[in-house]
Amino acid sequence: AHTDLDRFLARPPDIVAVASPVPLHRDHTVAALEAGAHVLQEVYLADTVEKCRDIVRAVAAHPRQKFMLAENCCYWGHIMAWRRMFAEGRIGSLMYAEAEYVHDVRTLWTNAAGKPTWRATMPPIHYCSHSLGPLLMITGDRCLSVTALAVGPYLSPESGHLDLEAALLRTESGAAIKLLTAFGVVRHPAFHYYSIYGTKGCLETARPPAPLATHAYLEEVEHLHGLMTMPLNYDVPGAPTAAGGHGTAEYLMVRDFVDAIVNDAPPPIGIAPALDMCLPGLMAHASALDGGAPKMVPDLLAEAEKE
Repeated sequence: AHTDLDRFLARPPDIVAVASPVPLHRDHTVAALEAGAHVLQEVYLADTVEKCRDIVRAVAAHPRQKFMLAENCCYWGHIMAWRRMFAEGRIGSLMYAEAEYVHDVRTLWTNAAGKPTWRATMPPIHYCSHSLGPLLMITGDRCLSVTALAVGPYLSPESGHLDLEAALLRTESGAAIKLLTAFGVVRHPAFHYYSIYGTKGCLETARPPAPLATHAYLEEVEHLHGLMTMPLNYDVPGAPTAAGGHGTAEYLMVRDFVDAIVNDAPPPIGIAPALDMCLPGLMAHASALDGGAPKMVPDLLAEAEKE
């Protein structure tokens, strides 16, 4: 085991998985890339736009190393099925989508000694990639602007931690996306919810306590009088379910990353989609701090090309 990053990277492994607290992501990812390692980095990308900009520069400066954001929710079985249905044109053009991540994690705001952890100051909407990531992966869209509101602290006033944040985003295609991230909330169990409305149909997940499934209405199905239920859930049949903490998702995600290294191919969630999944959350919180004023999502790759 290593407790010193510099000593660890003095003889770097082929791959470094960055799963440190979010405020350290930039430093650890940049250091690993500069040491010559491929990097699989946990979500979210970084907690400031400037730190994201530094990661963009580091990835560009080390083209032989692969960088991938470990957004495992993009590898859930139902998300992968929705992506294929959308690509096949069965849903039509995107009109509206929404996602919710509701998870009471107040116990993680302090450590065993009662001292605040890094999560104690994390704006909820910063951690939006579990929600926004799958929607963008399914549709191929990206967000241009956002307005958002914050609520709290009601449940933990002594900590000052926001209970939840909600955001409304405009996409490049002209569609709208609504996000809710709630980490201080009286609700169990935790859940993820997704829905997509297109010009030819809609898809939505069931809400707990109902078992996870996809409810669908498709124009291609004649004489349909209501939503169809598809038995799609987190796991992909045939993939190892014990390889990670979220069914088959981690196995499929890591396999894609390793394949990108072996085949010298772009990782599926490289720096461009990583920015698309994470920057809107940073700007959403900026909007919430400004009373819900609209904020543009910066295009850091376009900025980098001009440098």
